[in-house]
Amino acid sequence: MINNHIPVMLNEVKSFIPIKKNINLIDATFGGGGYSKAILEEFDIKNLIAIDRDPISKVFFSDLNKKYKNIELFNEKFSKIDKLINKSKYSNEKFDVIIFDLGISSNQIDDPKRGFSFQNEGPLDMKMGSSILNAYEIINSFDEKKLSSIFYELGDEKHSRRIARNIINKRTIKPISNTKELSDVIKKSVPLIYSKNKIHPATKAFQALRIYVNDELNEIKIALEKSEALLANDGLLIIVSFQSLEDRIVKDYFNHKSGKRWRSSRHHPDLGDLGPITLKIITKKPLRPKDFEINNNPRSRSAKLRVAKKI
Repeated sequence: MINNHIPVMLNEVKSFIPIKKNINLIDATFGGGGYSKAILEEFDIKNLIAIDRDPISKVFFSDLNKKYKNIELFNEKFSKIDKLINKSKYSNEKFDVIIFDLGISSNQIDDPKRGFSFQNEGPLDMKMGSSILNAYEIINSFDEKKLSSIFYELGDEKHSRRIARNIINKRTIKPISNTKELSDVIKKSVPLIYSKNKIHPATKAFQALRIYVNDELNEIKIALEKSEALLANDGLLIIVSFQSLEDRIVKDYFNHKSGKRWRSSRHHPDLGDLGPITLKIITKKPLRPKDFEINNNPRSRSAKLRVAKKI
């Protein structure tokens, strides 16, 4: 299988990894293995643990495992990171670096059979693995209010109500069975003036559906808490996010754990203003991809990189 995924902000991620030190590292979103491959080639790695819920990751891990034997893959959700480590031979280890790339892999987007893309016709799936629902079930069974809420809250879609209403009207005649049919309904729901934007009119609704199908925001919240406990002193959490809700969760978590005044978010459970200070924020402002990277890989344009150190 051809690996189409280009790791985003790779140079920036590598710049934070300790040199001249034998380290334990978790690549919590292995995907196509871009980060792991580069790190294994350039750094002194004692153990590298890869985690990815998508079955496709096994293919790319197998290729890497032929060259490197100090690596192991857990094909599971990263929200189970603590259980995976505690039940493994690494249960007594602490980790120097834990990396999360919260974006969707090009290997997922570019495969029409996965149903992630509005550009190609495929089944309404969007499951990354071990999800309860798929996009077809949501689109063809959820009521108008619930659909509108998903599009608005998880995709910041201004036309969420109109899209939801038109989906209901369409499926009343015949179930919406593939990504092209859904994309067409969304496109017809968005006023022409917005359809002329550079961003495809179905982008936000598809993104919201994917997030809901895979419960992505809750996965991040759970994984952040559990990851911190696995870090060694001075261990680093390196997180690349691509969407404002994801980035807000990461930013709020870092702020809270570093002792900054807590500002609640509708997407994050309220936490008390007081609590132990366990992290030091390394990136006061998120790093963004350089222009040349965006030109070479347009999917990197919305990336934000945040780093915090355990203290």
